[in-house]
Formats: sequence, structure tokens, C-alpha cells
Amino acid sequence: MLAPIALVVLFTGSTLLATHRAEAQTAHGDGSGERPAAETPPAPPAGGAAPEAKVKPLDGFGKATIAVYPLVDDPVAFTIDDQGNFYFAESDRQERGVEDNRSSSFWLLDDLASQTVEDRLRMYEKWASKREGGMAYYSRYDDRVSRLADLDGDGVPESRTVFAGPFNDPLDGTGAGVLAFEGDILYTNIPHLWRLTDLDGDGVSDRDLRESSGYGVRVALRGHDMHGLAVGYDGKIYWSIGDRGYRVRTAEGAVLHDPRSGAVFRMNPDGSELELFATGLRNPQELAFDNYGNLFTGDNNSDGGDKARFVYVMEGGETGWSMDFQTLEGANQRGPWNQEGIWHLRPDLAPHKVKESSPLQPAWTLPPLDHVGAGPSGLVFSPGIGLPERYREHFFLCDFLGGDSYSRILAFGVEPVGAGFRVVDEHVFVANVLPTDVDFGFDGRMYMTDWGGGWESGEKGELYAVWHEEAIADPRVAEAARLVREGFAWRDADELASLLAHGDRRVRQRAQFALAARGRETTALLGDIARNATDRFARIHAVWALGQQAARLRRESGALEAQSLRGDLDPTTLVLPLLDDRDAEIRAQAARMLGEGRAVLAAEKLMDLCADESPRVRAFAAMALGRIGAREAHPAIVSMLADNTDRDVFLRHAGVQALAWLDDRARLGELAAEPVASLRMAAVLAMRKLRDARLAQFLEDPERTVRHEAARAINDIPMPALRARLAQSATRFAPAPDHASDEPEAIVRHALRREVWRLGRTGTVEDLRDGAMFSRAPDESSDLVTAESPRNAGNQFVARISGTIEAPETGEYVFAIASDDDSILRIGSSDDPSTLVEVARVEGYTNPADYASQAAQRSKPIRLEQGRRYAIEALHAEGGGGDHCSIAWWLPSGRSEQPIGAKPVDRSEFPHMRRVIEACLAEGTAETAALLADLAANNANPIPIRLEALEALASWTDAAPRNRVNGAFRVLDLAARAPGTEAHAAFKSVLARRLAPLSESADSTLRSAARDVAAKHGVSLDPDEALRAIGDATLSVAERVSSLRSLAGDAARVGSAIETALASDAALLRAEARSTLLRRGDDRALAALADGVEHGDRLERQRAVADLSTLGRAADDALAPLAAQLVDGSLDAGLRLEVVEAASRRDDGPLAASLAAWNASFAGDAFAREETLALEGGDAERGRAVAFTHMSAVCLKCHAIAGSGGDAAPALDGVAARLSPRSLLRALVEPNAEIAAGYANVGASAMPSMREILTEREIRDVVAYLRTLE
Repeated sequence: MLAPIALVVLFTGSTLLATHRAEAQTAHGDGSGERPAAETPPAPPAGGAAPEAKVKPLDGFGKATIAVYPLVDDPVAFTIDDQGNFYFAESDRQERGVEDNRSSSFWLLDDLASQTVEDRLRMYEKWASKREGGMAYYSRYDDRVSRLADLDGDGVPESRTVFAGPFNDPLDGTGAGVLAFEGDILYTNIPHLWRLTDLDGDGVSDRDLRESSGYGVRVALRGHDMHGLAVGYDGKIYWSIGDRGYRVRTAEGAVLHDPRSGAVFRMNPDGSELELFATGLRNPQELAFDNYGNLFTGDNNSDGGDKARFVYVMEGGETGWSMDFQTLEGANQRGPWNQEGIWHLRPDLAPHKVKESSPLQPAWTLPPLDHVGAGPSGLVFSPGIGLPERYREHFFLCDFLGGDSYSRILAFGVEPVGAGFRVVDEHVFVANVLPTDVDFGFDGRMYMTDWGGGWESGEKGELYAVWHEEAIADPRVAEAARLVREGFAWRDADELASLLAHGDRRVRQRAQFALAARGRETTALLGDIARNATDRFARIHAVWALGQQAARLRRESGALEAQSLRGDLDPTTLVLPLLDDRDAEIRAQAARMLGEGRAVLAAEKLMDLCADESPRVRAFAAMALGRIGAREAHPAIVSMLADNTDRDVFLRHAGVQALAWLDDRARLGELAAEPVASLRMAAVLAMRKLRDARLAQFLEDPERTVRHEAARAINDIPMPALRARLAQSATRFAPAPDHASDEPEAIVRHALRREVWRLGRTGTVEDLRDGAMFSRAPDESSDLVTAESPRNAGNQFVARISGTIEAPETGEYVFAIASDDDSILRIGSSDDPSTLVEVARVEGYTNPADYASQAAQRSKPIRLEQGRRYAIEALHAEGGGGDHCSIAWWLPSGRSEQPIGAKPVDRSEFPHMRRVIEACLAEGTAETAALLADLAANNANPIPIRLEALEALASWTDAAPRNRVNGAFRVLDLAARAPGTEAHAAFKSVLARRLAPLSESADSTLRSAARDVAAKHGVSLDPDEALRAIGDATLSVAERVSSLRSLAGDAARVGSAIETALASDAALLRAEARSTLLRRGDDRALAALADGVEHGDRLERQRAVADLSTLGRAADDALAPLAAQLVDGSLDAGLRLEVVEAASRRDDGPLAASLAAWNASFAGDAFAREETLALEGGDAERGRAVAFTHMSAVCLKCHAIAGSGGDAAPALDGVAARLSPRSLLRALVEPNAEIAAGYANVGASAMPSMREILTEREIRDVVAYLRTLE
């Protein structure tokens, strides 16, 4: 096992670890001086023509293959030095040492708890037995930096050397960022930022320095690494990390710590002044500055229905992602990221895509500019020459989707909108490439690395080039290459000054840095250029150079005096007049430079600029005042915020960040009392940044959005000291029980009734056409509030929902029906039933509330007139298993009711309510339990919130160690509230008083949930009512099951309850009754389960086999005949998996023998075995949950269903009509067997086999779900 390396080290500048290669290798190893064995890349070929380039650039562009494997081997990122040499960050360790929580879910809670890289190493050691070879597994393959050079001068690089590496300590990886800068190679490889230097020019680094350490405290997802190295306008080095987090000690002793979010950092080239620049990112793979020093990144989606984003990275900005969100599924999928629309677009920034802002989008986050691509990777901004004029100020973004046929490089520009930007002119620039990175050479060509296919490492890779022949013939291209090759330090100041106006941004930047480095010798010259030059870029670069000089003076002085203006040659003195410049961009850059230079004497003029006509100038002026610490500027910043009234989110951020930097607690307190809501919003956001305890006062703010921000800050940061205050704010939503009403609001528009006819057999579509069937008296009937039948209401029946509906609007309506099994929907042209005509139908079945999986489910538009009543009828056949039927409609206004008559869920208070529920659970007192019960009892609250409150009460004694809202790891003192404690007795007393009314609610889901809570905690409600409910066939099966469970501990009634359930018409209820006998240790359990196997329907038989398997040998007599039928092929296909699972629990005996014989019959044919198990008996609803939410399968990463998901693979809508069940299964477990039309890929499909990810039961359920997508 490898010993842990030093992880978090205090460095002063750069610490020399090795002065030659042998010592450098010791720095990576275990301290012994010997490296763990790693595979060595094969030698490059002796020569030969490169294959034809597969990439497809736009018309008019040339293309070429520059290098292929083994010259390029698993390239993640690359850089080009001033001499034209390529350096590649290469990784052979993807899923071979660099792991992923999706494939290692066993350590998820440990990963969520990890705070340092030492914690992560201990986690690896804890779970080492899961890896082949233990800890040595992590060092079997390596990351490295390679150099590719053109030594013979023919313009084609042919010489490969391993420049640095191997990097393969357990904590290493992925090495994902590389940057050539001033003779060094900077390399990001978690947990370190390296500086690599080749002292003798042999293509191998001789000196490896760790600039900084402590990155990557968690595993998170593979590829969410440290990367994005870029040189900023200010001469600083910028880089990014994905959501693997960090705990880093800077050279100055400060600790930067956030284990949950991705971030952007910056430092001086010598390693000093390392600081956090922005946070809340998910995986900002690459960073790029535009011509004006604005920083942008592409950030990936989470495969949860969200979209990849293009982000303007403002200093101090937060974009809202936390890695805890990734593994939140179900109703809370991705937590606030999805539930509150953090990733959603705004109409002012993307008017071509959205018309309204997300109503719950938080104010503490900065929204994306646009949704661009689906797999953002490499990113570069045009150098300004070498391309047609259209692209002079465009970005180029790699869109990596796992296969070259559907991946591409996108081009787009940005244009100013207020203090932010909008994306324009987005289009595909290069197609048919699987690009990891893109950059421009000094020869005018665009270069791109191709991963070679798939998602894992595989000894593959390519390097391509594209170019525009006419554009690269521009003489400035050759001139730029010469200038860069020759260097800048030796040129005289006048030549450097002239180069500040060069067409190539890289030349301008190098000239800027060279002038800045000369200090006072060039200060006056730079001041003259900044004030008087005719070229705008020359002026901007001069301002930036003066900023670099001012920053150096401030660092060198080491005293506050450096913040004042020190004479004519002080750089800030020369910039000060530019605050009055006619060019708004010059004013903005001057303001930014003066703030970064801490120019105190500029404060008065900067205050004036807070009212500048340009929002961009106002933003930079406000942030400059904050940086300077000019507290006298507080009124000017507040005035700017008041004028903005929250319209421009980037301008609001500038003002809020300035207030936070000023840290004037007294004035912030005054701002909290402002009558203007936007100013109170600014106060709460600034207090969030300062972790100010006065945030709690905003929990009672009259403005909803302000309250939400307080609740978010307290729960999400978190601020445990304020949690009790957050819990108490539940009183806003939980009035005293005497005032709570559970009577449903009267719905007068519709008159609906459900009728049921029992058949003694399963219903069929033919029954729905039988007019005589529906003309006789029904066996049962009931009125409905909404157009929805109870779910799982029984077996072997047909049913009808009929009546009239009233149109609330005039216009065209679309109706839809969802059911299990077949159904027909008819709508009339009046309230006369004789006018009914068929408008939609379900063939087979759909999942509940799934109105989009079959084309025939939805009607064509039907015109209705406001106030008129129309006949409606839905005929439904129950064909075995579960059942449901519901009708939805979409109104002319775009609003929908799903189902018809359902009161729209008011989600406007969800952010506050859900955090209140979490706070009450975490506090864990009888008082907070009462608040939860009252919140659940209040009929004014939405049903989902009331159910969530009951779920929290149900989990009171065994709550998961994750925050219910955002998934953050947190540990509750459950021992203090465990059964037998005084606290638990007080809790039960609260339940006894508060749950009874809920158990009699008009809503069946609330009744069931309340009874489940009572049953779990041993609280008696109304046992006689529960006993009656078990036998009431008009209630939903879920409610009847919960009633049975509530009586499980009632010795006087449980016998009658079980007998009633066993005699019921509901298969699930009968199965639950048998399970109850088993759990109670009742002697009748074995016989009852055996009877269920023999006489029950499929669901009962599945449950009975599973229950019998837990009884040991006593159940073998009942199971042995089924195992024999498995072998001879006569067993019901829907039971095979249950019997196989039961037999797998036996090591010997008849069951084990039958299983061995059955397995042997397949002769190693894995698919034939899977085909036998997976085509029948699955649960489509569970399968849908796997397809939409399974954290390892991530189906929606590539596939779309009903418009949600990716586009890297075929949409799954209608897949059941295109593929047989057998083909659906094969597509899951052997995805390379067939490739869909239009998605053909060179090599293997990027989709992994689901047999390696899903259980056999999950595969069967997914097949069942896919079969519904007709």
C-alpha cells in the first residue's frame, strides 16, 4: 500500500521538490525513492502518412490530421508554447484509478462527509477491499504530461517525450489542465498545482514544484477535476476546479475551504496572493477571457433534466451548484438546482429561449447567460486574426458527448446586456470530432484533441487542425508567430508600445506584460498610451499594465501607504483621469484597475460613477469602492441598487459584493429596515456573504423573496446557530390546529362520477367497446373531485369516469388520458352525452400522470367556449397488476390541470417551507414536531408540503444523515430522541394529539401518510376507522394498506384486519396481509404465503416468493416446485427472477441444485439468461424511476424522454413501437450490438452495458417501462 503523501502544506512562494528527474519522481511516490510500476506508452511509429482527417469544419476551411495514438495518448487538455511545441495532459486512469461516485456508490456517505484530501485517502483505505489489488489498484495506470515537437522543421510534430510523470498516487488525478507560461509548464492534477520546468531543453521536466495543494477533497464525478489554466488580463494565473471541493492553505496562511462546489482561483505568477475568485460551479472545464478581460466558462449539466450553461464569471460570483445535489433523486431530484430553477435562463439574457424568469430562482446566485451545448469541455476565445471577420470576437467551445458523430465544436459570440451579456450567433463550427480541448496555434490554425471514443481511458487519441486559407494568409499571422517565437523581454519600450495595438490578442498581452515588468521606466509611457492612443485595445492594455505595476507596488510596500496616490509616476495617478473618459469601456477598465490597486483617493470619483449611464461602468465602480474599503461610499452604492430595483442581476451582484467587502455592519443593519424591498434584498444577500447572524430577522420579512433568501442562507450554508429560528418560522405556515381546515375547496365547474363493473377476469379493450356492459347498473360508484380514479383500486374490472366539465376560457384545449391498462377518452360538443366522440386512447398502459408516452394519448386541439359545459367520458379496463386512470387538459392560456379539476400546486413558498421542515426535523424537539404536525394539518398548505412534513415526522428516530433540501451531510443526535427516552415520549404525545384529524383527511394520500407515521411510531389513532377502511373497496389500495399497517401492533384487531385484507379484491392488500403474518411470526404465515404462490395473481406470487425466501428451509417445500418449473421452462415468466433470487439464498438442497442446472443450461450465454428473466414481470413505475433518477445509469445524460434529457443518443419516445422487448433488453445490456440510424460511431458506443450498473431486478423494471413508450 502506498503511504499518503503530504497533502496540505504551507508554501512560501514555490517550494522546490526536486532539481532533477530522479528526485522529481520521489516527489510523486511513497517516500522510498522508488515509483510504483506504471504502464509505459509504446514508442511512436517510425513514420508514415497520417490518416485523413475525419473532422468536418465549415465550408471554406481546410483540415488535417496532425497526430494520432501513440503520439497522442488519452489527451484531456493541451497547450502550445511560444516555440510551437504541444504539451498534453494525458490520463490512462479513467475508471482505472480515478473513480466516480456513480460506479462506487458504496462510499457515497463517506464522500459526502469528506472535508480534506486526507479524509479522501482514509476513505480509499476503508474501501480498499472493493478494488482489485487493494490500494495498489489506484497506481496501476498513470497520468502524465507529454510533449510533441517538430524537431525536423517540416511543420509536422513527430517527436514525443514524456515531459513529466507518471502521476499515479492514490490521491492523484485527473491531470486535466496544462498551460505554457514564461518558460514553465503549469499543470493541474488533483490534489496539486504543479510548475514543471525543462532546464536543458530535452523535452523532459527537470524541476517539479508544487505551487499549491489540497484540491479535490471528494470524489464526486469523474472528470470534475482541476483544469482551466489561463492567463488573465491582470497577469495573474487563473484556474478552475469541478465540484470535488478544496481545503487549501495559501502562502500567506489563509485557508480556502469548500468541500461541495466548483470554483475559480487566481494567483500571481510567483504563487503569492492565491485567492478564491468565484464559486458555485459544477465543472468549469476551461476558462477563457475575451478582449475586455471578462471571464467566461462552460459548465456541465447534471444529467437530471438540466442544461449545460455558458457562464459569465464575475469576481465574488456564485452560480449555485453543490455536489450534494448530484445524488438527490425522486421528487427532490437535484434539490434546489432543479426545484428552484437555479440553472434556468432569464428573458433579458436569452430572450430567444425564454419569455419568463423562473419564479423561484434564488437571488444569491448568478444565472447562466445561455444553455450552450450539452458536454462543455475545452474553450478558447479567438486571438483576433487567422479567421474570417465573423469570428474576430467569438468563443469556440468543445461539446463532448461520448462519440464523435454527435460531438462538435460550437462557435458563438456575446454582446453586452446591462452589466452582463447575451450569447449570439451560436452554430456548429467543427463536426464529427470528440473534442476534449481546443486552442489556436501561432500559425493561425485551430487545433483540437480528440479523445478517441467513449468516456473511459483506452490508449487512443488524435490531434487535428482546421484553418481558413485566406485568413491565415494575413501577414499579421506570420508576424505574430515570429514575435512570439523571438520573445518580448529584449524589445525596446517603443516597439512594445506599438504592439499593444496588434491584431493578435496574444501579442498585445505579451507586450503588456513586458512593459509592466519594467516598472517606473515605462509608467509614464503607459499613462500616455492609456490617455491618448487612438487604438482602443492599446489603451485598455495600457490600463491593465498600469494595474500590474500598481499591484506590484502595493505588494512591495507592505504598508497601507501603498493604497494612497504617491506622485506623478504612481500608476494609479495616471489612470485616475480616465474615469472621465468619453469611452465607457475605458471608464469601466479604469474603475476596475483603481479598485484592484486600492486607490483610496479615487473613491470620490468612483462614487460619481455609481450613477454612470453605463451599467458596466456602474458595476465596476461599485466593486472598486468595495475593494478600496471606502465606507463613505455606502450611500452611493445603495442608491445604485435602489435605481436597479433588482432588474439587472449582474449589477445587483456588484453592489452586494461591494457592501460585503465594505463590511459596515451598522449600515447593513439600517439597510435591513428599508421600506424598499430591493434594498432589503441587498442587505440579506450581503449578510449571507458575511455569515451575519442578523439574517434571522429576515425570516419574518413581508416580501416573500427576501424571506426565502434568509431561509436559504441559514439552511444551505449552513448556519446551525440560527436553525431554531428557522424552525420557529414554521408558524407562518402552521396556524393553531383549531384554525386549520381540511375541507377541500368547492369545485363547481365539473361534475364527475366513477363507476366500476366487476368482471371476474381481467378487462380488455374489447370490453370498452361493449355498450351493453356500461348500460347495466355498476357494482360500485362514487363522486370524484378530480378526473382521476384511485390508484391500485382492485383487479378484474372495467370502469367509467363520466360527467360534465365547464370551460374556464374560450379557445383551443388539448385533452390527454393516462391509464393502466387500456382506456378510451371521449369528449362531447355540448353537455349532451349523445355528442361524445373518441379523442384519445391508451393502448396497453402508461405510468401514472404520464400523458406523453403514446401519441394517441393526446387529442387534437378542441375549441371550447367559456362558461359552457361539455360531456366527458373515460372508459378504463384493468388488465392485471396495478391500475390507474386520469384525464388532463391544457387550456388556451397554456395552463394545465393534471388531472382536470386539480387545484394548481402553489409552489411560491416551497423554498421557505421545505427548509422549515428540515430545520424542525434537525432540531428534534417536541415543539418542532408539533410545528410539523400543524404544518401538515393546515389545508392552506400544498399537499406535497404537507406530505413532506409527515415524511419528516416518520423519519424522526432514524433520519438519514443528509439535509432533506440540499443533500448536505449532517449528523443528527438520534440517540437523544430514540424510543425509550423522555424526548421520544414527548414526541409520541404530540403525534397522539395532532395526527388524528389528518388520519381522517379528505385527501387519501394524507390519510395514508398520517396512518403510516402513527404505525411506525406506535401511536394509536382511530383503530376502528382503520379496520373499516381495510374493507372499503372505494378507497385506494395505498390507503387500505396503510390502515392495515397501522393495526399491526393492535392485538385486539390485527386478526380481523388480516382476515379482511386476505378476503379483499386488491392483490397488493392481500400480499401485505401475508407479509404482516410473516412479520408477526404468525404460525399461519407459511401456509398463507404458499397459498399466495399457488392462487394469487402475479403481484401476489412475486411478493409471496420473496417472503418465503426469508423463511429458510421451512419454505423449501413451497418453493421447490417453482424451482423445478424454472428448470423445465413451465414457470410463469414474471416469476422467474423471484425464484432465481430465492434459490440464490440456498447453498445446497433442491433449490440450489435447480438453480445450478438452470444456470448451466445457458452455457455462459449471458444475454440468453437475461432474456429469460427480464422480459416479463417488471414494474414500469419503478423502471421509470430508474430511467429518470438512477445516479449510475444516468439514462437522461444521452437519451431524451418527453423532451427531457440529452441528444447524444436517440430519444426514447416511441421506442416500444420501434423495438421488440428483446431488442430493448439487448440495447440495455449489449449497447454495441446495434447502433441507431444517425448515431453510428467509429468504434464502440459510448453507452456502458447496464448489466454492469443495474441489478437484474432494475433491468427488468426498465424493460417494463420502456415497453410503455409507444
